[in-house]
Amino acid sequence: MSRRVSPLETNVAERHCRTALSKSDLSYDYTVNPYTGCSHGCVYCYANFMRRFSGHLQDPWGSFVDVKVNLLEVLAKELPKRASGSVWLSSVCDPYQEVESKYKLTRGAIQLISKYPRFSISILTKNALVLRDLDLLARIRDRVDVGFTITTFNPEAQTIFEPNSSPVDGRIEAAKRLNEAGVQTWAFIAPMLPYVTELDLEEGLHRLAEAGVKRLMSDRYNARGSIINQTLNAYDTWKPSLNSKHIHQLLWAGEEYYRQLDAKISDVWKKTAPNVTYERDLDWYRHKKKDAKNA
Repeated sequence: MSRRVSPLETNVAERHCRTALSKSDLSYDYTVNPYTGCSHGCVYCYANFMRRFSGHLQDPWGSFVDVKVNLLEVLAKELPKRASGSVWLSSVCDPYQEVESKYKLTRGAIQLISKYPRFSISILTKNALVLRDLDLLARIRDRVDVGFTITTFNPEAQTIFEPNSSPVDGRIEAAKRLNEAGVQTWAFIAPMLPYVTELDLEEGLHRLAEAGVKRLMSDRYNARGSIINQTLNAYDTWKPSLNSKHIHQLLWAGEEYYRQLDAKISDVWKKTAPNVTYERDLDWYRHKKKDAKNA
């Protein structure tokens, strides 16, 4: 039986930023991160490294969010000077985490970017708060898409591995409503976690297809630094009977496991509906940038 996890209390602070529209190291041209830190507190989050660069090295990931209160002012000055390209919201935070309901920086950023037809927008979130901006997204549906990260379709596992994100049911419902409004959606099965991602997988993929999602991508777990220890601790909380050494081996070097799970996801997904696509290992990002440049 799993043990319950008490989510961390999140300390919110207001800060000023010098830049808003940053060049992306992945395959988008730019990224906008309205917040530093993320209250979702996902134990596997690669953005954990941001603690080192934001004065939060001693603070657990999920316990702090710095709000860039002047972001919209800075972004408004930067956009006219930048070349055309794709803009990602967001690379090291969830743009629709809880504080967004108060500060509305993500909505404001989308409004500003949408004034310039030379920019497209791609959103990646785990939060159904994105539906608050349905009116805005529907108006620019020809150059915006919304992705939902899903690590597991199992509600019990979700409360341990990503304690403060929206329930998966809420994300799927949000995808459905966005699709009904003509906004393109996609799902990101990531990171793939041994014994966790497989739970309720087939049913979950069918529900995504029923919600109108056509594009699916996946990525394996990124084992680095203290993140692997956090993840192992979450496994111990979730299923103490699991062999931690075996889990560590799979997370760190489970190539065969990932190949098998990847093949299963691909097979199930392509059987769910006609005209669906499946991409893996961040291939989607590379194609996205190439498509934007050829548009």
